[in-house]
Amino acid sequence: MGLLDGVTVLDLSTVGPGSRCTWLLADLGADVVKIAAPPSAGRIDPPFHSYGAGRGTRRVELDLKSDEGREEFLRLAASADAIVESYRPGVADRLGIGYEAARAVNTRIVYAAVTGYGQHGPAASWAGHDLNYLGVSGYLSCQGNALPGATVADSAGGGMHAAMAILAALVRRERTGDGAYLDVSTTNGALFLMALQIDQYLATGEEAAPGATLLTGRYACYDVYPCRDGKWLSVGAIESSFFRNLCRALECEQYADQQFDDEHQDEIRAAFRAAFASRDRDDWADELAPLDTCVAPVLAVSEVPTRFPELVQDVTHPEHGAFSQLRPLVAGADS
Repeated sequence: MGLLDGVTVLDLSTVGPGSRCTWLLADLGADVVKIAAPPSAGRIDPPFHSYGAGRGTRRVELDLKSDEGREEFLRLAASADAIVESYRPGVADRLGIGYEAARAVNTRIVYAAVTGYGQHGPAASWAGHDLNYLGVSGYLSCQGNALPGATVADSAGGGMHAAMAILAALVRRERTGDGAYLDVSTTNGALFLMALQIDQYLATGEEAAPGATLLTGRYACYDVYPCRDGKWLSVGAIESSFFRNLCRALECEQYADQQFDDEHQDEIRAAFRAAFASRDRDDWADELAPLDTCVAPVLAVSEVPTRFPELVQDVTHPEHGAFSQLRPLVAGADS
């Protein structure tokens, strides 16, 4: 039994943070109804295996530019609990399906408008994608402008923040009976991910260059290292006790008191590299992980399902047949 059983969410998004949000809500048990344009209206279909496929979501085709489609959407909204849309500001209102139109048929509706840059301000009308939001938040510059390889802003920035805001609004509605309008900016969510760096700058006026901080590679205790087989280990031994355990295990105890000594970082890093290069990744991981060293293997995507088989489920798509995917990652069973 899902935590959100009995909650109905109308999803007007197709890809990006809005769909990441409803994916999470579906995983928690919500009945997500994806409102899709008919093929004749230029519908965008994401890859069949993404954005909640196999999560129990339903799809209803509506041409929201027609009177009939708009009326049917508002009929669905009258009995729904939440609506998620990801149009640019003003579009939903022009279509007649914005917050005021939904509220007119359902005063308890929780309406989340999930955009790239928010509803107001000079960037509100900009088009954008995940990389753009990471760019304006400082995330990319912090890591030397390297491409992230994952939809960090869409998922952890916009999607998760939208889901949390909807859940909070539903909790308040239980007390007051009132719905809510939620202005969710994906860029603001990315700013939250950068809070440590931005708050440091605001408090001290210091802006650290890539590689000049603990989290970007200044110290050998927080880095990645290649092993004999060409695979890599991640080392996150921030606390002194973990660092001492690591030094002891690598027979580098002479560095145990020099963890944050800038003059010795190249020397420590070279010693760690030499040690890790002497054995294969999994040999080191099996030995070091139980020793409180904060060491873990860097896994290729193809290795992840093998390491975490309990997190994989089989699903069936009506057009593409059976395939596997990650199962819901938050347990919500009755206790």
